[in-house]
Amino acid sequence: MKIVYAITYWGMTGGVKVLTQHVSALRRRGHDVRLITRVVEERWESLLEPEEVPSFSDRHVPEADALVVTAPRDVEALWPVAKKRNIPLFHFLQGFEPDYNLERISRRVVPKRYQHKDPITRLRHLFRIRNWRRELRWFDQLYRLPTIKLAISPHIAEGVVNRYDLPCFFIPNGIDREVFHPKKNEPDYTGELTILSVGNYAIEYKRIPDVHEAVRILKRRGIPARLIRVSPAAIPDEERETGAADEYRVKIPEAEIAELYRCCDFYISPSTEIEGFGLPPVEAMSSGTPVILTRVAPFLAFDEPHDYARFVDVRRPDRIADAVMELAGDDELRRSLVRRGFEVAEKYSLKRTGDLLEDVIQKHVSGKGR
Repeated sequence: MKIVYAITYWGMTGGVKVLTQHVSALRRRGHDVRLITRVVEERWESLLEPEEVPSFSDRHVPEADALVVTAPRDVEALWPVAKKRNIPLFHFLQGFEPDYNLERISRRVVPKRYQHKDPITRLRHLFRIRNWRRELRWFDQLYRLPTIKLAISPHIAEGVVNRYDLPCFFIPNGIDREVFHPKKNEPDYTGELTILSVGNYAIEYKRIPDVHEAVRILKRRGIPARLIRVSPAAIPDEERETGAADEYRVKIPEAEIAELYRCCDFYISPSTEIEGFGLPPVEAMSSGTPVILTRVAPFLAFDEPHDYARFVDVRRPDRIADAVMELAGDDELRRSLVRRGFEVAEKYSLKRTGDLLEDVIQKHVSGKGR
């Protein structure tokens, strides 16, 4: 098959990393796969290089049997091309944008900048709600197009089915088990505890401030703790000013992240339900590091039973601190989590991802297997 993957902005994000894994997996299976972008913001040292094109018009999109995009803006741009050529457009969902907007429209989530009670802030919040409503209508229009929808997590697929009554295929993320191999020796949990957090501070649903607060709570309780923060984007001044992290690593290669997983004592992901899949927890489990996760659908979907992580409620940094102390003092529980973590990570191989992806695309391409 000839397949074109398209993404407007190319940068150092988890979403871009997953797309390159798809392209590599399909190429290994003998398919002619091209990767195009409009704007290269940052380049990954170890990943595939995209082809830059001036536009996503029919003139500049290469010949293909199928097109694959991930962002709503790219659905909007590529749908006319797919329709004109009478080929399928695959919409690969790494998140479910309507849920993000619905949380804010209903005020279940109020961004920090709108939490002040003064009249001007309230007016700005009302104006932003109106924009979220407008954006939601745009999302709904795009999601109702007859694209073939793929999702990285069961809860996203379920969201598509429930809101639009349309099918959505589950294509889980995969990890390179050779890169994220287990640590050789168990760390000493009687001294200073090293905690790792991966994610962009500016993305609200990652809840990075909850990790900061959990570390502060540990220190107030007299527990020596060291926080390492890894981010795909520059660390904002707001985060640096908290003074919570002892070390920052920015835009580092996969092999370096893997080594950090092996060197740390715990990995923490405190995301909300808006999280798409959550690749770092699986990478940490594959590396033999116990993980502390929030009790949200994307993390609970990793496997059953839910005995591969210590789960805590969302927005409860005190519970995160409790979990760190519990696991540091319970060798049997900690080792049990590590063993189950290996089992979970085994399910998320790049081979499995490639097999599922190839199967779905072939079934929707005329003259499959070409």
